Amino acid sequence: MSPPPSASNGFAAPLPLGGGGVHVSEFEQARLRRHAFLAVVVAAVCIGFSAIFVRLADVGPAAIGFWRLLFALGPTALWAYAERRGVRAGAVPSSGARYRSLALTVLAGLFFAADLVLFHAGLARTSTANGVLLGNIAPVFIVLFAWACLGERPTAALVIALALALGGSAVIVLDSSLGGGSASFIGDLMCIAAASCYAAYMIVVRGIRRDGERAALGGGMVALISSGAGMVFCLVWAIAAGEQLAPASLQGFLAVAGLGIITHAFGQGLATFALGRLPAGLISVVLLLQMVVGMGMATMLFGEVPSWVVLAGGGLIVLGVTAVRPR
Repeated sequence: MSPPPSASNGFAAPLPLGGGGVHVSEFEQARLRRHAFLAVVVAAVCIGFSAIFVRLADVGPAAIGFWRLLFALGPTALWAYAERRGVRAGAVPSSGARYRSLALTVLAGLFFAADLVLFHAGLARTSTANGVLLGNIAPVFIVLFAWACLGERPTAALVIALALALGGSAVIVLDSSLGGGSASFIGDLMCIAAASCYAAYMIVVRGIRRDGERAALGGGMVALISSGAGMVFCLVWAIAAGEQLAPASLQGFLAVAGLGIITHAFGQGLATFALGRLPAGLISVVLLLQMVVGMGMATMLFGEVPSWVVLAGGGLIVLGVTAVRPR
């Protein structure tokens, strides 16, 4: 079977999909890619609520990550259980492959927890504009890491789409930073480090899930194990830093619960599912939609009406996402 056109998935190499070592038809591959693309769009919407919930939370940076991952364990456990019941006997991988995937999943959880802690801590030391801009350069790291570690070579179409989406992100943040003071250098570095940690998380999960239905661990199990590992990491960090652990108000409790259920369980869960069927670089571009969602929610909830410049930046992000959609 000839490989699907590179424009359909943003990378030159086709993705092996299906189970039992048999390649599904090109039509079926296209259908699975469309489903995965829709999952990423919904994931971006869910993750877009993250900034709103963090703003309403009243605990420390690492404690926010702990509660977020704790509340995510229930829904992801149900997903993993339902997924395990649906596994066919002939699709069970070897013990060695499962142990390797398990170790990588724990590593992914540590990378994700480090992303949460560093980003929250960085925002406390630099301007919000700088934090958002630097925190959203993760797609650049993801494209480079995917090329270097997974051999997923980006096409010219994906590079252009990435430039459009990141350009829109920069327009949004630079507009809000006009007239702002100088930012803390350490805070900026922490936000850049957070972006690189999130990119590493995406690449590790992509490496685990890239075989689609034949992967040693399903998306639900990867989400469950990585969330548990990240939760323990955040708890240890919060205790070591002397942070306030318990939310001080009902608003703070609902905020961290929303982070766990909406942002992580559904948002990151859907992104994990899609990583079994789409390249990490493509997914990272689509996830930039979260900036548009966050901006819209801030307008509705806090009365932060965007300027026409910000709206133009949002349009560039949408254009970049549209450019990488599966045909």
